[in-house]
Amino acid sequence: MTVTVFVDVAVRAVAAALLHSLWQGALVVAVTALWWQVLRGSVLALSLRLAVSWWLVQRMRRAAWLPVAPPLLDRARELAHRLGIARAVRVVQSAAIQVPAVIGWLRPIVLLPGGALTGLSPAQLDAVIAHELAHVRRHDFAINLLQSAAEILLFYHPASWWISRRVRVERELCCDDVAETLCGDRVLYATALADLESMRIQPALALAATDGPLLQRVRRLLAPLPASPRVPGVVTALVPAALVALVMTGATLSAGAPAPDASQAAASDRGIPADRGIVRGRIVDAQSGRPVANATVGIVGPEDTAESQSDDDGRFETRPIKAGTFTVSARAKGYVTGWYGPRDSPFGGPIDVRAGRVSSSIDIKMYASGAVNGRVTDAQGKGLQGVEIVLEPAEQAAMPRHEAAFAQTTENGAYRVTAAPGDYYVRAYVGEPLRTEKGERTPIFVNTFYPSVRAKEEAQPLRVDGGLDLYDIDITLATSALVRVRGRLVDASGDSLSGLRVHFMNHAAGPPRIQTNFAPVDAEGRFEMRDLVPGPYMIAVQDPRRTSRWIAAMKSLSIDADIDDLEMRASSGAHVVGRIVRDLPSHRDVDFAKVRVGFEKRLTDSGFTTSGEAPIANDGTFETDAPGGSVSIIVSAPDGWTVKSIHLDRVDVDGQAVDMSSGTRQLQIVLTEQISGVSGMVVDRNGRTLPGYSVVVFADDERRWTPNSRFVMAARSSQDGRFRLKDVPPGDYLAVAVPSLSFRAWTNTDVLLRLQSIATKLQVTDGEQKTISIRASPTPDNLPVR
Repeated sequence: MTVTVFVDVAVRAVAAALLHSLWQGALVVAVTALWWQVLRGSVLALSLRLAVSWWLVQRMRRAAWLPVAPPLLDRARELAHRLGIARAVRVVQSAAIQVPAVIGWLRPIVLLPGGALTGLSPAQLDAVIAHELAHVRRHDFAINLLQSAAEILLFYHPASWWISRRVRVERELCCDDVAETLCGDRVLYATALADLESMRIQPALALAATDGPLLQRVRRLLAPLPASPRVPGVVTALVPAALVALVMTGATLSAGAPAPDASQAAASDRGIPADRGIVRGRIVDAQSGRPVANATVGIVGPEDTAESQSDDDGRFETRPIKAGTFTVSARAKGYVTGWYGPRDSPFGGPIDVRAGRVSSSIDIKMYASGAVNGRVTDAQGKGLQGVEIVLEPAEQAAMPRHEAAFAQTTENGAYRVTAAPGDYYVRAYVGEPLRTEKGERTPIFVNTFYPSVRAKEEAQPLRVDGGLDLYDIDITLATSALVRVRGRLVDASGDSLSGLRVHFMNHAAGPPRIQTNFAPVDAEGRFEMRDLVPGPYMIAVQDPRRTSRWIAAMKSLSIDADIDDLEMRASSGAHVVGRIVRDLPSHRDVDFAKVRVGFEKRLTDSGFTTSGEAPIANDGTFETDAPGGSVSIIVSAPDGWTVKSIHLDRVDVDGQAVDMSSGTRQLQIVLTEQISGVSGMVVDRNGRTLPGYSVVVFADDERRWTPNSRFVMAARSSQDGRFRLKDVPPGDYLAVAVPSLSFRAWTNTDVLLRLQSIATKLQVTDGEQKTISIRASPTPDNLPVR
């Protein structure tokens, strides 16, 4: 009985186990069958999506397209050549797309929407085409097809979608690097991306190498970040081996033309040595925007210069030039000289030429010159030959950056003078006194403004428009008798006055002929100057022995009649005993023969500035007399050195005006090899770089705002918004960037006071090369003009 029960239980257990196993097997079979159906359906759906995308792409390829302009084709061929693309790439205009695209691998074609051709500048269009050609160079169309197949087979794995998306984003960033390298202007390319995004309204196709996030791409272009850390190995381990292999294959093929290689290829194709760069741009008419052909373009820098010629499309390109900072100007018949950069700067703004790179979009707007025509006659209407004509810019000029223009009358008194558009006074004068008739005290011709008046306040300004001539601007030269000046020099020190001379400089004549006359001084200090042309003069005393004593005696006078009692009195200044030393960290010897120490005095009544130098001995000591009154101490150091401190009687006076009226003063100047500097970028509130802005860095201490102080510096931001100030003394500063500032306006303390309220504080330490980012501010209204 017991055996029978045991057997029955065993049989039941085995039967239950068999039934359980059969149930599990059936469940596995059912789940497997269901998973297989889901897999088949998903793969079929994704394959169908890929097939539809392929059909749409081929339809776009076969859709009606229009040829683009030949100049654009030529530029596209040049870009393809620089990228090393051997096969032909067609560039056409298509109505089937709204953003640029490239289709095909063996026979690639670049499709451009009409909006891009009309809404982008030529330089922006070149950068966009360079991006699409980078896809061709990297074989991205074929790689993207393989990547799409991997997505279909591994659709169930989340990591496959994440990595696939990451690969597409990185692919676009690589092409951005290539495009930025070829166009040489990251700001221009970033604005092109933003403009293209505004045109986008169609969805991306499965086959498309879609763009990465726009904001990320633009930020990366404007402010490049260090390379991101590598993805941890544990993440890679989660990805199936097949996907890893495919992605690695795609990465290897994609790396066929990374940005550095493209830069090197471009450099080698263009023949750019490692230490040189190329400048490329366009010359256009400022009013019409039409290209200016046959313009001579000059590139000038401290270590290299170059010339180029604009073609029929106004484009120019220089030979490879040494990397550095340059100014670019253009000259063409019928135009005034044009400069790259802001119009309120007399010589434009700087451009930075980087090694192995092409600095593009260096565009110059040229203004057609206008002309003034007329005759200069005497009172009887007889034409006068050889009379100088000058167009002096009026204070409120229509064009801020323009200069005086000059001409000379011909045989019958006729003249023609060309100038930039703006408001001018017309002045006629003779270089040497020209008598109206023979005689000792007969009248002579003097400065005369249009319309035949002697005073500028009574003159009538004329508006000169580009491309237009003004006629019948006739001037009858005014006459006046020559004048005589008698006077006496007074020197309380009792020094001999023999050998001194009195200078009379007529600063109304102006260039090209500044009249200077000399009167000898006798032992009693008397002098006499005859036959002076009436006008404004600067009168000074030349003393080869002790020039500083007579600086305060300088006078600015308007001489319209004889003067018989002009007195010029010498002023005693301090006797300065000085020494130049190097700071302790410096080890090289200073070449004292190349050090200059001067005392600068500004004549506040006339604005003139005078200075004198002290002789330096071989051991760095010197002894001299300083001008009396308030002066500034100016020191020029040899290359590789800069001034660390200037102490007068153990008080730091660097950059300040000091009283040097009397006594003996002890001066110590310390030189150092630790040269500080400030560089950076000018940006707007959105972080975009701003070219051509005026950057002013000035001391927080207002006592250092003296004329020619080394604590007040200015620079212009280059084409990519960068600026650099090479020798900045350590200390506390204020920094500001504004779009417009007249030439040397920062030397005016009233201007600095106005800028003070919008400036940002910074500190510079010994030997520091500080990098900052300055957010631009609007130029304050009604700034004083220097």
